[in-house]
Formats: sequence, C-alpha cells, structure tokens
Amino acid sequence: MKASSSIRFGAFEFNPQICELRKFGLKVKLTPQAGKVLALLLENPARTRTREEICQQLWPTNTFVDFEHSLNKAIHTLRQALGDSASSPRYIETVPGQGYRCLATAQESMHRSTKRRAVDEVESIAVLPFGSEYDEPYVPFLEQQIALRLINTLSRSKLRVLGYTTVKHYKAAVANPQGIGRDLGGQAVIVGEIVRCNNEDALVYVELIDVTDGAQLWGMQLKQNWAKLSERGEQVAEEISQQLTPSLGPSTKAGRPHDQQRDASLAVLLKKAWQDAG
Repeated sequence: MKASSSIRFGAFEFNPQICELRKFGLKVKLTPQAGKVLALLLENPARTRTREEICQQLWPTNTFVDFEHSLNKAIHTLRQALGDSASSPRYIETVPGQGYRCLATAQESMHRSTKRRAVDEVESIAVLPFGSEYDEPYVPFLEQQIALRLINTLSRSKLRVLGYTTVKHYKAAVANPQGIGRDLGGQAVIVGEIVRCNNEDALVYVELIDVTDGAQLWGMQLKQNWAKLSERGEQVAEEISQQLTPSLGPSTKAGRPHDQQRDASLAVLLKKAWQDAG
C-alpha cells in the first residue's frame, strides 16, 4: 500500500499519509495515536498485529509511557471514531491472546487498480434501510419511508430493483453493505445515514456503492431541519431520486402521476402499520 493512497472501507475513507479519516466525505476527529493504529492495521488487513508490534510502531524504545494503558486508550478512541464495538466488531477485531486485525470489510475495500464500473452501467440495485444513531420514535419509520419511496421510484425504470420485503431486514449502519449487495445478487447498493449535526439541523448522507470493490459510484448529502425531518420523508426521497436517476442513464425515467399517487398511498399504509405496531 502506498502511503499516499486513500483507503475506503464502509462509509469511511482514510489517508494514512496525513492520518485523516472521513465519513461520507466529512472529517472525523482522530487522535494521532489512533490514526497510527488504523494505518498499521490497514497495511495488511488479513494479518493480526500483536500488541507488542503495535507498541513498537507507536512509541520508540526510549519512550517512557504505560504502553498497555496507552494502547488500550488508542484502540478505544479508534473504535469510537469508527462507531465500532469490541463485542460486535465491524472494522477492528480483537484476536484473543494475540492482538488486533481489520475485518474483511476493510480488506475487500482496499484501493485497487482495476477498472471501475460506471454509474450508468449499473443494472441492478438494492436500496437498504437508512441508518441512524437516534432513538426518537419517528426515526425508524422515517428510515423505512425513504427507502420504500426510493425503491418505488427506481422500480419504474428498466433497473432490477430489489423489493422492500427483501431488503427490510438489513441495515447499512450495522452491517457490510458491500457483502449484503453480493448476497442479494445486486451490482450496487444505495445506503444512507441520518446524522444530527446540531440542535436544529440534520444531514442525510446517501451513497451508491459498487458491490465488486466497495467503491463509491455516486454520493450526496442533504441538510434538513431536524424538527421537520419526520414530516419530510417523501420529499427527501424525491430529492435523492431527482439527483440520482440522471446519473443512472437512459434506463431510468420519471414516474407517472398514478405512480406517485400509489407511492403516497403506500406511505400512508406504512405509517398506519407502524403506528398500529407501536
């Protein structure tokens, strides 16, 4: 791996030369030591790095520091930055009695020199339910509503779009979208996340990911008022569709009025089912 190469894994992109981590294009705070650990683990994701090896890389032999405590802190900080968990890891796995390694997600998404698929070459898509870290009652419904509307819009084209019933059990925020896409037989997956950036605003991130190598084929972000977001699920999905469909080429086309009426009816039914379930 060249030091100047950026490495993509999941929603993240890491530049080891400057130890800069970004998620959906936005910079994520990362301490120097945590950045060094991530750079070392990404050099060879299939390899387990021992704690002794990591300590030697992070601190010179003449450094006076509590290595065990400092390494534990660096690993904890790194997992916080990635939104990862030691008990249920997605990116950084603890190998008992040995050390740490990156899971296959990172390994499969390493920088490659192979020719990338063009956006307009995509013929089959899976739209995964959007992710969020917030437990407001309306958020799960909003995530489902956006995904359902996108599926309905894209299914009017010549694209093969997997149905909501097929994908509803998956969630990109807690799984590997690249692996899910392959399991479902799609060429690309649409994943998104709702992130609250302050007391008033939220950002909706969306990516179209090539399941072959995890590369981003297309992406966008929308800034929304957090208080009004619960009422704008359909509008958010419509804005995403309007920006995405032109990139997918001539195989997509705008929906007819009765299709839009059908979408509205489905949204009403989904909302009623969600309220009844609650």
